[in-house]
Formats: sequence, structure tokens, C-alpha cells
Amino acid sequence: MPERPDLEYVVPILARELRGAAVARARADSPVVLRVLLPERLDELLPGATIARVTRRAHAVVLELAGARALDLVISPMLAGRFSIAPPGEPRIPTDLAFALTLADGRELRYRDEVQMGKVYVIARGDYDKIPGLGRVGLDVLDPRVFTREAFRNVARGRRDQVKDLLMDKAALDAMGNAYADEALFEAGIHPKVSVKSLSEEALDRLHGAIVRVVGDATRIIAERAPALDEKLRDFLKVRGRPGQPCPRCGDKLRRAPVHGHDAIYCPSCQPEERKGAAGELRRVKRDPS
Repeated sequence: MPERPDLEYVVPILARELRGAAVARARADSPVVLRVLLPERLDELLPGATIARVTRRAHAVVLELAGARALDLVISPMLAGRFSIAPPGEPRIPTDLAFALTLADGRELRYRDEVQMGKVYVIARGDYDKIPGLGRVGLDVLDPRVFTREAFRNVARGRRDQVKDLLMDKAALDAMGNAYADEALFEAGIHPKVSVKSLSEEALDRLHGAIVRVVGDATRIIAERAPALDEKLRDFLKVRGRPGQPCPRCGDKLRRAPVHGHDAIYCPSCQPEERKGAAGELRRVKRDPS
């Protein structure tokens, strides 16, 4: 899915381009992605509305619509979703187009999703409880006033799941998915399947620092490189997308492990499992004689 660094780049562009634009028409080329959580039809709700603001809530992009009714158009891109803005008169329709808003000035906001896992919701303004995963949003990991060591320890306290589950829980942390959860755990030297309750305060503090660095650095890199709106940058990541390749820290082969419906990429030497901690430490010493 687009994760926090991606959305920190995409949302301001959409806000700048779309604020104040009037909606002429809406269409769902892939109806499976659309969820209208109101009694009216799509063509009764959106045409004539004005895009008042574009914001982010957790992993979703929110278009606040002003008009006869105060509405939110909420797009949750999930695994493969991306956005583009087509100029007036653009005849080419991408094969992965799922949903589009034609604007009064002729431009078209396009939500593209080749695997159709994402969702587009139309709701009454602020009715986020009706959307899975958006009713409650966790700690803002890019706000140092909110995401403190103590706050992170409090979130972790009492959790009995695996640490990667914690990092991907949007009600706990705002907001990581597979990629940056793997990167943060690698940075902290923590195995993705370690139970949260087994982590010491020192390990939690180490993970807190890793999250801040990883998400913050990625946000800066994407902003500096300024990719196309529909391009997702991942080539600078250290472990995600690189199973079978050498670990950039120790040279061991990166591995893949299942974690409750997801996968995780990790280094078995730099991120030893709990029960193999001593053996993992020995491997690190052998590979790093300094």
C-alpha cells in the first residue's frame, strides 16, 4: 500500500491541484472498488460538489466535498493503488483505471488499481467509523511531540502479538505497511516475529528511534526526488523487495517469513529470533570482526 512517506508526498500535490475544483461527473470503471455508504446513488451525490480540501487519514486520501451535502470521498489505495491527473481531452484510458472524477475544467482525477484491492468510499462528512481501519488512528510517527519513547512504550504495553503486527496496526501507529515496517525492524535489529511482550524497554526505545529515522528519511528522499504522481519509489529501501539478496549490513542472505497474512523480509543474522538469540549474536561476531 502507499505508506506514510508516499502519502506525505502525494497528498499535498493533490491538495494543490484539486482544491476549489468542481466535480462534473464521477464514474467507477471497476465497480468492485466503490462503496457508497449513503442511500443516494453516486451520480446523485458528487456532480456539482466542490473539492474543499484534500487531506490524509491514516492510509487513506480524503477529499472533502462541499455542496448540497457535506461529504467525504475516501480513497484507500491498499497494495497497488495510485493517482494521476489527466489533462483536458486526454483520450487514453489506462487499463487499470478503477474510479475517476471529471472536473468542470476538463481535467480528470484518476484512481488506478491493477489488482482492485483498494476501495473508494462516499460517506457523510467525518463518518469514518463506517470504514474499516479508519475509525481510530494511532500515534503520528512524524510528530515528535506525539510519538515519544514513553508514548510508544505505552502503545506496546500489554500487546501479545508479534512486533510486525504492532507496527502495521493503524490504530496504534500512523501509518506503516509492509515496506517500512520491515525497514524499521531491520534498522532496530529486531526479528519481525518477536512477540511485543518480550521486548525490553531498551529494545522498544531502539525500535522507536528506528521508526523515526526510517519514516523520516524516506519522506525526505521521496520529496527530494519528486517522482511522478503515480510512481512509487522503493529502490532506496535496504531489505524490502530484496529476499535472497545479501544483507547490506552483514552479507547474510535476506529471508522471507509469513506474518499473519503478510510477509516480512529480514536478515537472520542481524535480526535473530528470540530462541536463537545467542546463535545470531555469534554469527554477527563472526561476520563482523571489527
